Amino acid sequence: MSRIDLHAHTNHSDGTFTPVALVRLARDIGLSLLAVTDHDTTSALPEAQAEGRAMGVEILSGCEISTRTADGNVHVLGLGFEPSDAAFQHFLARVREARERRNEGIFEKLAALGVPVTHEDVHAHVFGRILARPHFGRALVDRGHVFDLRAAFSLYLRDGGPAYVEAAFPPPVEAVRAIRAAGGAAVIAHPGQLKLADRAAYVRFLTDLRDAGLAGVEVWHPSHDAEARTQFSALAKELDLVPSGGSDFHGEHKPRIRLGSGDGTIEMRRETWDALRARCSRAS
Repeated sequence: MSRIDLHAHTNHSDGTFTPVALVRLARDIGLSLLAVTDHDTTSALPEAQAEGRAMGVEILSGCEISTRTADGNVHVLGLGFEPSDAAFQHFLARVREARERRNEGIFEKLAALGVPVTHEDVHAHVFGRILARPHFGRALVDRGHVFDLRAAFSLYLRDGGPAYVEAAFPPPVEAVRAIRAAGGAAVIAHPGQLKLADRAAYVRFLTDLRDAGLAGVEVWHPSHDAEARTQFSALAKELDLVPSGGSDFHGEHKPRIRLGSGDGTIEMRRETWDALRARCSRAS
């Protein structure tokens, strides 16, 4: 059994499954390895790894780190790192501080727009360290300001929307170096969402990060159509990066996305993690 998923979230960030429920679902659908990649925190890993040992599913340490360039937000997946590495955890704490400052701005903007939510409203949906935009969306639904989560994003919370606030996240090169220093492999998540100007811009962007220690690029992601997958697969080959992928499972927050298969077109195998692991600076 070699099916794996290298991108999945729990309710410790913006997913809706508990770590235990996520691991049991991985077992039920036949995954042999699952990376738990919550945003900017590793708090779900101890519970997920304990359940993985009981269920016979290998749980890989993971984290989807928020970073930013002049062109916009960039998510960097860390895989197979040592979670207890003090410098790595200090770096994640810095990222969370930037996120918290951004969240205060969202509270203020929603109030100014006439659709206020309180900290208590939002934190009722938070089960880990990370308060993210879906939690604001759920609070907007609870308050009756919008009908559902999709409306919350389309009307207020989407990138560039009326309640959107840009966070002062660190640059992606810092995340790549932090992941590598902690013994992990760094992968650029869903690069198609970066909306860089052209292929040459992607080459420059990925080359700079590869030279800093980037191991791979997410080719297979539900947001990538066939053309994007072909493009990023070719870039990975050209730049000597591992072509990676995953479902980006969030549970009820993305109900059409299934663990292990995403939109039904994703099937990752153990060989992908083996290739990424070979790029780690030390064994995980």
